[in-house]
Amino acid sequence: MGVELLRVLYALFMGSFLIIAGVLTLTSKGEPGIGFRIGYTYLSERARRKANRVAGIMTIATGAVLIIAGFLLPMAYLWGILIAGLLSSVAIAYIVAKREYELEELSLEAPAGKEREIKPPNVRKHLAFQLLCLIGVLLLSPKLQRESTLFMCALILLFISLTIFTSRPLVFQLAPGFKGRMAEGFALSMSCASLMLLILATAEAFNVSTLGGLLIGFLALGVLFYGVFKALVSSYEEGYY
Repeated sequence: MGVELLRVLYALFMGSFLIIAGVLTLTSKGEPGIGFRIGYTYLSERARRKANRVAGIMTIATGAVLIIAGFLLPMAYLWGILIAGLLSSVAIAYIVAKREYELEELSLEAPAGKEREIKPPNVRKHLAFQLLCLIGVLLLSPKLQRESTLFMCALILLFISLTIFTSRPLVFQLAPGFKGRMAEGFALSMSCASLMLLILATAEAFNVSTLGGLLIGFLALGVLFYGVFKALVSSYEEGYY
């Protein structure tokens, strides 16, 4: 009964949070830090409006589905709905923003002279590291609970997908320039998050003591906080301040 109550409360909390975030995104007028903001939406007001509309509706729908599922499905399925909903929202909003930006560009007269070529950031080393973390969790899977394995593998796959996605220049581009530092910082934070999961999987697989578990937990959080710190520093260097 306690586990079921916790699951329902989690679904209510996360679902309500997503619904509020979706409403803010849907009604955003371009306020700083609110809404679906990538390079295309900074370069085009038309792309910002259309992408925010799509992202807002899908985020609200994800929150509503999560609340309903909280009364019917196990926790692992709730995580699956959350991840699938957010990934779908980001992917479709990105496609819409890209399409609207390109349509707007086609309607404008081509600028004189050659435009500066934007070089994508190199995140291959981070992708390789995240893949190694995924392999590590899979190797430990015989000693892990099935739900833990599925959850950790799904999260690392999500981190890999986000790293690939954000390595595209126009995701983190700010007009008029792009240095790629924020994309690299974000990729580093995804690698740190993957390492954190591998550390936690190792602790679970070898059934460490309570004290050892606390130490490993602090180590995992330290790795995660380092990744977040580097991502924030890189966003400042890129110009998001």
